[in-house]
Amino acid sequence: MPPTLRSSTSSVWPSNPLHLTRARGGNMLLNPLLLGGLMALTGAITAWTSRNFPTMPGQDYGAGTFPMLIGIMLAVLGTLLALRGMRQREPLFAWHGAVSASRVWLCLAAVCASVAIYALVTPILGFAIVVPVIIALLIAWLSQGRWLLAVMTALISSLLVWLIFSELLHVPLPLGVLEEVVY
Repeated sequence: MPPTLRSSTSSVWPSNPLHLTRARGGNMLLNPLLLGGLMALTGAITAWTSRNFPTMPGQDYGAGTFPMLIGIMLAVLGTLLALRGMRQREPLFAWHGAVSASRVWLCLAAVCASVAIYALVTPILGFAIVVPVIIALLIAWLSQGRWLLAVMTALISSLLVWLIFSELLHVPLPLGVLEEVVY
């Protein structure tokens, strides 16, 4: 076993600055400190970059409004997640068994295929049909068959995205076959 996978409590490796551990199971877990820090950094960069986007004539908001809001939300929520990770005092990484390269490539291919399917099928079937199905299938597959979690997450997240874009931002999402029903 490589030394980076030794337990942080092992007497063989007394100094372990990354707190790397090896656990039981079949996945790799990240401490919320890492993910939260990455989210906060991404949000800060997004907000900083969008501050100079031009405003719309006669209005107080413009092209930078939405990226600025998303950046601020990412920075705040990422910071909260990072603070939670700091309080947990758990290892930054925990490997649960071996993660094969084929599984990684299969997951990457599934996400890329989902994006391609979305781009090709959404104009025909519409956002309200395609997105919940794609999200539910991906979550069910990645969570090893937890269909209730997958369907609930897919429906709630799709509804939230629909409401944000269509109602709040007034950006129409493709209706597809539902266009005849709505209009």
